[in-house]
Amino acid sequence: MIEDVEDHVRTYTEAEEERLARQLRAVVEDCHAGTLWPVSLDGLRDMHRRLFDGVRGHAGLCRARAFGDEHLTFGPNRSIHRDRVIEELEHLFEMLDRSVRSFEANPEAPDYERSAVHVAVWAHAEVVRIHPFLDGNGRSSRLLMNAVLVGLGLPPIAVEAVKQEYNEALNHYFRTKDLQVLVDLMLRMF
Repeated sequence: MIEDVEDHVRTYTEAEEERLARQLRAVVEDCHAGTLWPVSLDGLRDMHRRLFDGVRGHAGLCRARAFGDEHLTFGPNRSIHRDRVIEELEHLFEMLDRSVRSFEANPEAPDYERSAVHVAVWAHAEVVRIHPFLDGNGRSSRLLMNAVLVGLGLPPIAVEAVKQEYNEALNHYFRTKDLQVLVDLMLRMF
């Protein structure tokens, strides 16, 4: 049975914070080593499960009918309805798979790196927009972004932007569907 997430989804004890940090470090190392490739919906769930295993009962579980809040609020944004999470994620990974196959078939294409970063950042932003998990959407989506980059033979991006600038770039995308501000921010860290 899933524990009551209303009480403490985003509040952690010191021991839980330490466990999350250790588990994040382990998943990041696997990501950088390329072992999270190829990316998939099951892979995203597995990354989330590995992050929250032993910390929260919702580790690896996506919001769905009868599980999780109908909508989640993050900053000025509202997630999609829980009944559409799986459908939207499946669509995201279908489009991502098509893009990845195109990159793999054309590694010498002009602007390969910039285009690959654009696709990886898009996948990251879309996971945040969907907000499939009760918590850990940002961490999981950045892991996905880096798994895509590493899988395509590129270095991962250490997201070290000022949090406000990063959030403003994401919010700009959510308002306008213009990804360029977020892509430019990530390229500065690339």
